[in-house]
Amino acid sequence: MAVESANYQCPSCGGVLRYFTGTGELRCDYCDSSFTVAEVEAAFAPRLERADSRMTDTLPPTGPTHDVAPMRTYTCASCAAELVCDATTAITECPYCGNQAVVPGVLVDEFRPDLVIPFKLDKAAAVSALSAHYKGKRFLPGAFAANNRIDKIQGVYVPFWLYDAEVDASARFSANRSRTYRAGDEEVTETDHYDVYRAGSMSFRRVPVDGSAKMSDAHMDAIEPFDYEGLVSFSMAYLPGFAANRFDLGQEECRDRAERRIISTMEDVLRDTVTGYDSVCTESCDAKASWQEAKYALLPVWVLYTTWGGRGFLFAMNGQTGKLVGDLPIAASKVVAWFVGIFAVALGMMIAATSVFDLFEDDKTLRLAAQFGVPALVAIVTCLYFYSEMRTAREATQANGFMRRETFDLTDKADVFTSTSVTRRRIERTDK
Repeated sequence: MAVESANYQCPSCGGVLRYFTGTGELRCDYCDSSFTVAEVEAAFAPRLERADSRMTDTLPPTGPTHDVAPMRTYTCASCAAELVCDATTAITECPYCGNQAVVPGVLVDEFRPDLVIPFKLDKAAAVSALSAHYKGKRFLPGAFAANNRIDKIQGVYVPFWLYDAEVDASARFSANRSRTYRAGDEEVTETDHYDVYRAGSMSFRRVPVDGSAKMSDAHMDAIEPFDYEGLVSFSMAYLPGFAANRFDLGQEECRDRAERRIISTMEDVLRDTVTGYDSVCTESCDAKASWQEAKYALLPVWVLYTTWGGRGFLFAMNGQTGKLVGDLPIAASKVVAWFVGIFAVALGMMIAATSVFDLFEDDKTLRLAAQFGVPALVAIVTCLYFYSEMRTAREATQANGFMRRETFDLTDKADVFTSTSVTRRRIERTDK
């Protein structure tokens, strides 16, 4: 027999309760009564504990080291309908009666989050943000914005691991310093080469990594940052009105992503201490992180899905800050039109600036290269920028927003001169 869910229902009329982003309280859909999170938590805690106990008694142990049943069956406590969901779903809406069905036995024991950031923005804000996302995109097909409709929109509490670490790192760089002078009919460039060493330590705080295999890592990274001032102790009472999932990727499994970001940032910080050179190149970087116990948090995300031209498009919005990301379709005809237009304008400007071509009056090849190459380069660079506006969901490679810069300590440094190289270029004389 399927275990019964533990639904959040209005204590006054039994209607559906939902967390209301505007007030931070739970509101009844029917009688419009409002209740604080503390009131709802106290009222429903015994019911949730009984439901969790019944569910855990009927299930084998689950966790990062055990196989998890792919689907679970339970009954809605409001209408007795049989509901099926996967093993990570913690709360969902009953499709028959609309009540918020809390799936028992999901957010318990090691799966109970430490922290949560409640939703600050509602569905209307997500729809508005998506419309704004379309604006100003030069390569976007006109029909996409005009005819595209949102197929699905859902507020989801996504499981995240928040990592704290103390990092010790050392790096070696090759650095150059050049000087140029004229000697007779030659231009001489002398370049001094240095072997540079830096070592230091720094703290990182709450580097986020999503712990859900369902969610796109690129989308979850790109909607950063969350304002951690909004973190509060976890309560199930924040969840009604939204979907919620528990983690299915453990903190050890996710830590590699946090470590890559931290090491890359530490390398850049050490490199910034190498000054006084014309060029600096990283040769190697070694880092060791001392990790603290990661915090498990549920963070608010609006997920929007649309289809157009037989293709699906996924968008995600930070449910606290409103930052929205997602890749958009590209109209090839618009790419060509913009490239040709920019090239033509740049070419016209080059032709008008006749003094530029006077520099190449004795070399027709260079003159043609400047006349057509520069406009082509301008068009390419501009179109690449327009293209980048269409691709905003990217995995993060840095942890700059999570480093505690005030803790940085440069523990060792050395700049060793290794050699000098000399290049000579004959200066052609022109008789006037």
